[in-house]
Amino acid sequence: MPVSNTCVKTGEGQVAMAQIPYPDTPGPGQALIRTRLSTICGSDIHVVDHLPVPAGVPMGHEAVGTVEAVGAGVTAFRPGDRVVVSCLLCCGTCRRCMEGEHQVCETFGAPANLLFGAQGEFFLVNGAQTSMARVPDSLEDEQVLFVTDIMSTGFAAIERAELKPGDTVAIFAQGPVGLCATAGARTYGAGLIIAVEGIPERAAMAKRFGADVVVDPANAVAEIMRLTGNRGVDVAVEALGHEVTFQNACAVVRNGGTVSSVGVYGGYSELRLPTGGSFMHRKVVTTLCPVGTARMERLMALVKGGKVDLRPLLTHSLKLSETPAGYDLFRKREGGVLKIALRP
Repeated sequence: MPVSNTCVKTGEGQVAMAQIPYPDTPGPGQALIRTRLSTICGSDIHVVDHLPVPAGVPMGHEAVGTVEAVGAGVTAFRPGDRVVVSCLLCCGTCRRCMEGEHQVCETFGAPANLLFGAQGEFFLVNGAQTSMARVPDSLEDEQVLFVTDIMSTGFAAIERAELKPGDTVAIFAQGPVGLCATAGARTYGAGLIIAVEGIPERAAMAKRFGADVVVDPANAVAEIMRLTGNRGVDVAVEALGHEVTFQNACAVVRNGGTVSSVGVYGGYSELRLPTGGSFMHRKVVTTLCPVGTARMERLMALVKGGKVDLRPLLTHSLKLSETPAGYDLFRKREGGVLKIALRP
């Protein structure tokens, strides 16, 4: 029986390493994965700090790993396969999955279908047949890690806003998800990409990922309106999860434009929607990370084709056994930290 040294939530705002046993033979529809590369996500901070998730829950939902064993019904994968795993688990057969909306899988009770345990040496995957994708031999672990979550989320912020080639985009906050949205806007042909960010290292990374202009959050609305001739942008992405950035995104959208929200508002029970400006003719869309085998294969095809390279997001590296220290580093946002590579 494999025993995994895994980061677990031990209380509100607290994590620690613990020993978790896993079965030699996974149950029906499951796969046991040996972790090759993992990381810490902003959603992990929300789970630990804000959400009513009980102590003892294993943490982590972004990972590349090797299949150790599969349970009954898992025929698409076999031991030894190198795979990426969706951050949200899906069955592939419920109504929502059959409609292509795997992230809101009914079988696994979305939004409670988050993968847990990827910040450990081993972890179990439910719905393995449709929640994993085999990694092409030509791609490195670091190249594909983010198709599991933040690349998919950031790109989906642009997709669900129905951006057209040449559109103007403002992306509020250039953390990992915001930077992926910036990369997505460039990939999908935005004409002008305006990033909003006050941390110098993140502003520089935004330029690297495709932003034409980076403006300071303190005067973002006025500067964006100036840059667009007081017209406003076609698409405004809110990628921080704060009410003020959501309201600022609403303020800079042109009439008929779209506010695309991918922020996790863990500290808010409600958001106020401004009724001025373009309120009378505006779309607001929200996005839960698109997942599943086909989604991750498409994103890896973009990586393989040289259309996007998110490896610069991995600014720091730690051993999996040092994951609790990684939480402290990630929270402080110091030293230019964006994403931390966690390896066995």
